[in-house]
Amino acid sequence: MRELRLVLLGLAAVIAIVLGAGFLRRALTPRPVPQEAQEAQQAQDQSAHASEQASATPDPAFDMASVSTATGDAAGSRGAIERAISEAPDYRSFFAHLRAAFPRDYDTILANEAAMRPGAVDVDAVTADTVTALRRVHGTLATKAPDGALAQIFAQQLREMEALGQRDPHLCVAFLYGSNGNGFLSFAAANRPLVAAAAAAGLDAMVAGGTAPVVRTAPTDADFDALEAALVAKGLSRPTIEALLDGKSADPPIADPEMCQSGQTYLRTLAEMPTDARGRLYGLAVDLMARS
Repeated sequence: MRELRLVLLGLAAVIAIVLGAGFLRRALTPRPVPQEAQEAQQAQDQSAHASEQASATPDPAFDMASVSTATGDAAGSRGAIERAISEAPDYRSFFAHLRAAFPRDYDTILANEAAMRPGAVDVDAVTADTVTALRRVHGTLATKAPDGALAQIFAQQLREMEALGQRDPHLCVAFLYGSNGNGFLSFAAANRPLVAAAAAAGLDAMVAGGTAPVVRTAPTDADFDALEAALVAKGLSRPTIEALLDGKSADPPIADPEMCQSGQTYLRTLAEMPTDARGRLYGLAVDLMARS
C-alpha cells in the first residue's frame, strides 16, 4: 500500500525549521546538570564540609555567586524565552494551552531551549522547536482526534501552502515535501498568526485525541484508488500524481509553481473525500508524520 506523500508535511511543518544539533533527541529528556554546575556544587559541598570540620567561618575569598552561575544563567535564559513569548501575542495562547495540557513537557522543552539558546531569543525558532518536539512525543494522539480536529490540521496546512505559494513557490514545494531550508523562519516571522493557528491545530488534535479518542482502521486500497481518481478528475498529470502519492521524481522535473499548485489541489481533494475514507487517510498521514 502506498504511503501518502502528505505524511511528510509535519504538524505545522512550515515552522519545523532547521533545528539545533541533537535537539530532537534531547527535546523531552530531562536536561542533565551542566559539568560546570556539578563542579561548582562539588566545590560548595567540599567547602561546607571543611568549614564544619574546622568549626571556622568560610574563606571570605570564596564567592558563592560563582557556584550558582550555571543555574542562574539557565534561569535567566528561560526567563528571557518566556518574556519573548509573552511579547509575541500570536504565539502566547499556543504556549498557554501547551502549559495547561502538557505541563511537564512545557517545562522540559523550555529548560532545554534555555540551555541551547543562551542570549538573544528567536521566538519563531523556539516555537518551531516546540511544535516539532510535541509532534515526536504526542503526535500519535492526533491520529485519534475527532474528524473535525483532524481535518483542521490539514485545513491550516492548505492555508500555509497558499501563503507560501504567493511568497515563494520553491518554499511552497519544500513545505509539501517536508524539507527544511532557508526562508522558513522569515516566513514564520512575517506570518505569525497563520503559523500559530497551524501550531494550535496540531496541539488541539493531540489533546482531543487523548480525551476523546476515535479508533480508525488503516486506509484501504479502495481509498487510495478513489483519491487517485479524484486527482485525475481535477486535471493533475500522471507524473504529478505519482510524485504526490508514490514519491517518484518526475522526469523532466515539475516546475515549482505547478507543483505548488498541485499540492494545494491535493489537499483540497483530500478534504472533499467521503468522511470515512478521509478520516482514514488523514489518520495514516498524521501517524506517519509523528513517526518520521
